[in-house]
Amino acid sequence: MPRRCELTRALRPLSLCLALVAGSSLEASASGPRAPDDGGFPQALANSLQAAVDQWAESPTHRGVSAAVLLKSGQEWIGVAGVEADGKALGPEHLIWIASITKTMTGAVIMSLAEEELLDLEDPVGKWLGELPNIDPEITIRQLLNHTNGLANYTKNPDLQAAIDADGAHVFTSDELVALVGPASFARGERTQYTNTAFVLLGMIGAKAGGRPITELWTERLWAPLGLEQIFLPGYQEPPGPVATSWYGPRSDAEVAPLEHMALLTMGNGAFGLFSNADTVARWAHELFNGGAFGEAMGSEMLQFVPAAGNIRGESGAGLGIRKYDYLGREQWGHSGGSPLGTSLVIHDEQTGITVAVLMNQGSNADHFTLAPRLLEIAQGD
Repeated sequence: MPRRCELTRALRPLSLCLALVAGSSLEASASGPRAPDDGGFPQALANSLQAAVDQWAESPTHRGVSAAVLLKSGQEWIGVAGVEADGKALGPEHLIWIASITKTMTGAVIMSLAEEELLDLEDPVGKWLGELPNIDPEITIRQLLNHTNGLANYTKNPDLQAAIDADGAHVFTSDELVALVGPASFARGERTQYTNTAFVLLGMIGAKAGGRPITELWTERLWAPLGLEQIFLPGYQEPPGPVATSWYGPRSDAEVAPLEHMALLTMGNGAFGLFSNADTVARWAHELFNGGAFGEAMGSEMLQFVPAAGNIRGESGAGLGIRKYDYLGREQWGHSGGSPLGTSLVIHDEQTGITVAVLMNQGSNADHFTLAPRLLEIAQGD
């Protein structure tokens, strides 16, 4: 029977109420690892990685996981475990809300525009967007990218929930989301504080400098050149494949078809709106951290870290559109994502050249900060 449920974003709390149907009992199932295109991924290693995601799926609080491990050589393993919907196995083709991994792509577009001198990282927001309520026009693009801007998070405005409740099919625009930004939390440059607002603004700036909406800039500058096809922004692009059923609530025990709740999805915009699969996310991060998105100069800029905001497990710094992590006693780069209907983490280990992506079709209890480092540990031979 339908019931009212409280949806809580795990990383940036935002209570959202939706009348949805509770899920029934689960029968977890798993499919084996997909053979890599070159057929060269070590089978013993593939078996060990698959065993780890199978073990994850055995937990009664876990639903579905899509994972990918890309070795420095380019050899790739893809594995899935658990359920897409009640009684249906999750497949590697299923698209899941990757949430704030979106920020790495919005940031990369900005960096590519800077590389072409269509904008400068020290440009103030006001140069591109003029005067906006509660937005200091002197905040720089760099400060937007590394979360040292002091901007309030629009997702904390209760008017956003009210708007979603009023019209669940509404497709939010970036202007509508920016209008929800409250007074600044602190002066620009004072410290680091994670905020979605910055990346909605970056999408708007990118559109101004690049002469196209952020969706087209993602496609033209990143996805098409890198051959990334299984990715889209709901409300603005058509899904290129099947979208996974999601599980939500404190116990992740209720099913929801994401595309039936467009207002919920489109509040993410250029900050946390994209859907994809683990294969695509891993290949994207591999390219990003190996110079596939822009040149060496911008790559060095991206890796200029400020102290971490302190709200993410394992995080040790904030770069330009990326995060620094410290798993297994050394440094990795990447980003996590948390939303009511999907959870994710992608990390690139520079020491070994290994990239790991995990996506879960649930908004809480996902344990992505445990599984991704475990897959990295297995992949490196420990």
